[in-house]
Amino acid sequence: MTNTWMKVLSCALIASVAALGVVGCQTYGESAGLGGALGAGAGAIIGHQSGHTVEGALIGGALGAGTGMLVHKVKVDRARSREQTAQAYNYQPAQGEMLTLERSEVLPATVRPGEEISGTIQYALLGTGPGTQVSEQRAIMQGERVVAEISTQNFSRQDGTWVSTLPFRLPGNIQPGQYSLVTTVRTSQSAISGRANFTVL
Repeated sequence: MTNTWMKVLSCALIASVAALGVVGCQTYGESAGLGGALGAGAGAIIGHQSGHTVEGALIGGALGAGTGMLVHKVKVDRARSREQTAQAYNYQPAQGEMLTLERSEVLPATVRPGEEISGTIQYALLGTGPGTQVSEQRAIMQGERVVAEISTQNFSRQDGTWVSTLPFRLPGNIQPGQYSLVTTVRTSQSAISGRANFTVL
């Protein structure tokens, strides 16, 4: 093997070890930042605690090299009980599983690069019996183009109305324009998607 090839392989190995080192050193605390140098697919898992007010997130890709997007833990609230939700929808057990989007929003709706915003989705879930696994996926989109995958979380959910909020800080180099935060909620039987628009000045 030539010296040139040896140098190429050595550089690749060093880069891989460095990337693993950064991922391994992510803090399992209130928030975790991602350097864009790891690429859009890199991330760090913050362990979640089902049933608690604050739940963890799998942090997705940042917007290009050196952006340092900051993604906080997901905050979850059970807005209505099983009985209250069933009454609101006149739900009968024979209907089976019901997953319904109630609202999706981003606050503030106008933001500058590097500032923090929060994306919230509220949905009703009924007919799960003792409960079910729910996946919540969030991505920033511009039109139909995915700009960044923000997070993916899997939670255990019981019947009721759930409000799930993810605060995150936009990268300092995000371009001005119109964007959307798209949140998709899935169970093994159903899926809903909510889109909330925001403007970067």
